[in-house]
Amino acid sequence: MIRSLDSGWDWPDIYSENDVELYCLEELEVPEEHIDDVEYLDNAFRLTLKRQRSYHRDDWYVNLLRSA
Repeated sequence: MIRSLDSGWDWPDIYSENDVELYCLEELEVPEEHIDDVEYLDNAFRLTLKRQRSYHRDDWYVNLLRSA
């Protein structure tokens, strides 16, 4: 669950799940092939990753854990 945005993004910038996915790709640097689902909530979103152990030590994953 992500409740705060970085890099100049703010909740009024997020209108749909497509915007959430774009934020995940561009700002959080989550590779598209690892995204299973995104769910936009009120001033928060839930990112579900495909279950794989291969990314658990990747920089983007460690940074994602810090954002959650």
